[in-house]
Amino acid sequence: MADEPVEAELVSEEVEQKGSSFVLKVASKYPFGRKMEPSKSELLRAVWMSTIIFTIPFIAAIPLLNPEPESEVEDWYAEWTTQSWSTEVGQTISSGSRVEAMVTVDQGGLIGANYSVENQGGNFIGLDCEPQWLVELRAPDPVNFSDGTNSTSWSAENWEGSDSVAINTPLPEIEAKSSDELQEAIFNLKSDTQVWMHGKGEWLLSVTNQGSEGTLGNCGGQQVTFNINLTVVNWREPRFADGDFNFTTSTVGGGTPIGTYVTLGGSVPLLLIAAVVTLGLRNSDSDGSEEENNDDTESA
Repeated sequence: MADEPVEAELVSEEVEQKGSSFVLKVASKYPFGRKMEPSKSELLRAVWMSTIIFTIPFIAAIPLLNPEPESEVEDWYAEWTTQSWSTEVGQTISSGSRVEAMVTVDQGGLIGANYSVENQGGNFIGLDCEPQWLVELRAPDPVNFSDGTNSTSWSAENWEGSDSVAINTPLPEIEAKSSDELQEAIFNLKSDTQVWMHGKGEWLLSVTNQGSEGTLGNCGGQQVTFNINLTVVNWREPRFADGDFNFTTSTVGGGTPIGTYVTLGGSVPLLLIAAVVTLGLRNSDSDGSEEENNDDTESA
């Protein structure tokens, strides 16, 4: 019966030695700050240095993966519409004379122009007389005519009908967070002379009576009546006072804090493991100190 306590004590010591050996083995796996044959204090330093380094990426996940705080923002926009300037003239002209329709555009944002010519007949001395005329259109800058040309002028003999000119000024798409920002963006857009001011100035449509041709009778002194129209179209500048400015409210940010979950899920286990290893190292260190004191006592 006296031997039983001795056996229990030996088993307890064996378990403690195995636990201490396992802790030392785990501590020796930490790579940063570790030496070849480290002491327990040096192992402890390596454990926490490695833990801190491994934890840094998880902490960095908070600002990188967490969404911005939820907030409301205003998106301001302008209601762009079109406006036009038009001149229509009907006139009877004799040979060598001409009729003109002029439009002066003092604002930018031009889209294009439409023009038409109609021969409404006239007075001719000869029965076989055919009127001859020249149609001309002039623009302030080179524009795209329907025949594929790009020029400041276009002309055609005995032309009658309607056609159009394209300038291709794009519809402004402006993003702004306030009415002041929107007004500033519109002002800067209007200052762009290469795009927004293209085609600004005087537009002129003219028809010249070049006389009449015929083989019978006298074709001199004829008069011809023409009706011509010139219309120029552009984007109308929106104004805050006219209610052309508006805004929508939307919510941005918010959502699942993924970064926080990643940080907690990655760093907490690392810290817990480091804490357990630290306690194991300190316990093994204190056990070693007690054994040394016991040995000194017995030898004394």
